[in-house]
Parts: sequence; structure tokens; C-alpha cells
Amino acid sequence: MSEEGFAKAKKKVEDLYTRMDNVTIRKIYALYKQATEGDISGKRPSAIRFRERIKFDAWSSISGMSSEDAKAEYIKLVDNLVLNDQEISCDAREKLA
Repeated sequence: MSEEGFAKAKKKVEDLYTRMDNVTIRKIYALYKQATEGDISGKRPSAIRFRERIKFDAWSSISGMSSEDAKAEYIKLVDNLVLNDQEISCDAREKLA
């Protein structure tokens, strides 16, 4: 696993995230955070803070995974993306959550 491969995968996500479904976005988010910051810390946000809670839950679900493993899984996931035919905005995506 190379840093170059990770950077290329990150760029691909930035270019194509509007064509990904919510489940894929959450997995990508969790793997990226685990790869770059390690295990999540802090308390789980309240249900009122819906977006933050979803992100927390996604990231905490892979707590304990090494940075190298997270990078490898991130690259693998991005290399095998199944994209939606149409783009969807972040606002519209939240309504589907």
C-alpha cells in the first residue's frame, strides 16, 4: 500500500462523491478517518445531532483497525466503487438517510 495510491483514491472520492450512496459514503468516511487519525475518541453525539451521530457510529464501528489496514481497505473500496447514474447533492442525500 502506497501513500500515492491513498492520495489517488482520495482524489477519486472528491471527484465522484455525488454519485455514491449513503452506505458507501459512510464506509469511506470511517476508513479515511481511521487511516488518518486512528481510533475515534469522545462521547457519542445525541440523536438531535443526527449527522455527527451517523459519522461517529460509522467511524467507531472500525475502531481498533490499524492505519495501514484502513488505508488498504479505503483504496480497495474506492477501486471497486459502484456509482449511481445520477448525481445527488448533500442536502438531497440527507433526506434519504
